Amino acid sequence: MNNIKRLFQILGKWKWYYVLSGVLLIFATFIRMFEPKVLQMTIDKVIVFFQTGGKVAYEPDDKITVFLYSVLPEFKVDNPEVILISLGVIFLIISLLRGIFSFSSSAITASSTEKATKNLRLRLFSHIQALPLAYHSRTPTGELVQRCTGDVETVRKFAATQVVEVIRMLALFSGAFIMMLSINVGYAFVAIFLVPVILVGTLLFFKKESQIWAEHEIRQDRLSVIVQENLSGIRVVKAFAKEQFEIDKFTAQNLEKRKWGLKLNKLHRIFWPSADFLIHTQIAISIFYGGYLALNNQLTVGEYTAFYAYSMLVTWPMRRLGQLVSDMGMATVAINRLFSILETEQENYEGSNFSEEKLKGDIEFRNVSFNYEGSEKKRVLNDISFKVNAGEKIALLGPTGAGKTTIISLMLRFFDPDSGKILIDGVETGKYSKEYLRSRFGVVLQKPFLFSTTIKDNIAYAKPDSHIDEVVEAASAARIHEIITEVFPESYETIVGEKGVTLSGGQKQRVTIARTLLKDPDILILDDSTSAIDSETEFEIQQKLRKLMKDKTTFIIAHRITSIQDCDRIIVLDKGRILEEGTHDELVKNNGFYKKILDIQVSNEEEIDAETVSEEKLN
Repeated sequence: MNNIKRLFQILGKWKWYYVLSGVLLIFATFIRMFEPKVLQMTIDKVIVFFQTGGKVAYEPDDKITVFLYSVLPEFKVDNPEVILISLGVIFLIISLLRGIFSFSSSAITASSTEKATKNLRLRLFSHIQALPLAYHSRTPTGELVQRCTGDVETVRKFAATQVVEVIRMLALFSGAFIMMLSINVGYAFVAIFLVPVILVGTLLFFKKESQIWAEHEIRQDRLSVIVQENLSGIRVVKAFAKEQFEIDKFTAQNLEKRKWGLKLNKLHRIFWPSADFLIHTQIAISIFYGGYLALNNQLTVGEYTAFYAYSMLVTWPMRRLGQLVSDMGMATVAINRLFSILETEQENYEGSNFSEEKLKGDIEFRNVSFNYEGSEKKRVLNDISFKVNAGEKIALLGPTGAGKTTIISLMLRFFDPDSGKILIDGVETGKYSKEYLRSRFGVVLQKPFLFSTTIKDNIAYAKPDSHIDEVVEAASAARIHEIITEVFPESYETIVGEKGVTLSGGQKQRVTIARTLLKDPDILILDDSTSAIDSETEFEIQQKLRKLMKDKTTFIIAHRITSIQDCDRIIVLDKGRILEEGTHDELVKNNGFYKKILDIQVSNEEEIDAETVSEEKLN
C-alpha cells in the first residue's frame, strides 16, 4: 500500500487521467463481452433456424440476445445471406467501438505518463539541488545518475504499460466470469479452478523477484559509479597507464551484476513454464468438462463455443498477471530507490532575506566547535574564536586538515557549528537565509570547476545577464583576457568542454577567479585559488585584486607565505585550533609555527635557485 501511495504521488494530478483511461477500458471490455454472444447466437439460433428451414423458430433467451435480435432484419427462410451479413456488421461495429475506447485509453495513458515522468524528473533534480552538501559528500554521483535515469525509466515503463492494465485485467476477468456464470454456474467455477494456485505462485514470484532485482540494482549503481569515476578521471588513468586496471575493475563489477541478472533469469525460467503449464492445464480442464456437458445435452454447442471464448478471456489475465507482477517488482524497487532521495531532508533555507542590502563584512567566531558527520571523535574545529573587521584581508594558514576550509564552509552555512556562534554584521548566521547569505559571498575554490559551455557563460555564471564588457573586465582582472583572445580562435565563445578539459589548470583557475570577481561579492574567499599559477602571474593577479578587494572583507587560504604576507592578519591553524594570529612581521618575531613554515619554504626556494644556477653553468 505504501508503494501504491508513492506511485500516486509520482503520477500527481495526472492520476485522474489514469482513472479516466481505466473507465474507457472498462467500456471497451463491456463491449467485448458481446462478441462471444454473437457467436453463440449464430450457432444456436441462426444456423439452426436456416438448417431446419425455419421449423425451429428463433427465440432469444437473455437480455443480450434479445437486444441483438432486435437490430437484426426479420428472419425469413430465403434471406440467410442478409442475416449473416448483418451479424458480420454487428461484429464489426462491436470491434470498432472496442477499438475506439481502447485507442482513447492508450492515448490518454501515454500522454499522462510522459507528463508525469517529466514532472518526476524535474522534482528529482530540484530536490537534489536542495539537498545538503553532506548528502552529496557521501553519495556517489554515478549512483544518483543511475537513479535519475534508469529508475525513472523503470517507473515510466510501468506507468505506461501496467497501471491501466490492472483495470483491464480485472474488467476482463470479472466480465468474462459473470458471462460464464450466466451460461452455467458449475462450469464457470471449474473454468477458474486453478486460479488460486496461480495467484499464490505469482505472489511468491513477486516477493523473490523484488529481492533479486534490488540486489541487481545495487550492482548497477556500483557499475555506474565506476564508469562515472573512470570518465571523470580519464587523464589520471592515461597518465598512470592504468587502462587495463580499470578494465579489470569494470569487468569484475560487471560479472557481479551479471551474476544477479542470471539469478533473475533463472527465476523467470522456473516461473513462466510453471505458470504456462497451470494455465494450459486449466484450459484443458475447461475444454474436457465443457465437451462432457455438451455431449450430455447440458450445454448447447453455441454455449460451449461462447464459453470457450470467455474462458480464453479469463486465461489472458492469468497469463498477463505474471508480467504485471514482474514489472511491479522492478517498479517497486525503483520507487523505493527514488523515494530514498525524495524523502531525504532538504536544506533549511528559511531565514531573513535583506533583498539587495549588502553585507558590511564584520565576522566573528565565538567558541566554535565542529565535527563532520560520521568522522572520528576528534573535532575538526575546537573552540575557535576570532573577529574580523569589515574590509580586512585575512589569511588562513596551516597544514592539510587544520580546519581552514571548514571555517569557510561554516560561514557559507554548508554546515552549522556543533557549538558556539558565528556572527556576520552582528547577526548569527543561522538567522540569515542560506540563499541570501551565499549570494553575498564570492568563492574561488581550490579545485576549479567549469561547465561544458562557452568561456563567456562560465565567467557570467553567477550573473547571467552581464554585458560582454563586464565579462572582459573581470577576465582582465584575472589575467586571462589576453589568453582568451589570442590563444582561442573563437575567443569568449570557445566551448571549454566537460569540466574545462580544453583549458590548462592555471587557465581554469583564472576563469573561476574572473567568475567570482564579476559577481562583485561583499565578502571574498580565495581558497588556495592561485596554486596552479606561476609566481609572476600570481603577483600580477594580486595587484589587480587589491583594487577590487578594497573595502571588501577577504579571506585567503594559501600554503605559500608569499601569497599572504601582505594580509592585515594571518591566522595560523593546526589540528582544529588557532596557534597564532597577527601580521606577517609579528608572527616572524614570535618565532613559532609560522616562522618554521617560512624558514622551510625559504630554504626550499634557495635550494631550487642554487640547483638552477648550477645547471646553467654546466650548460
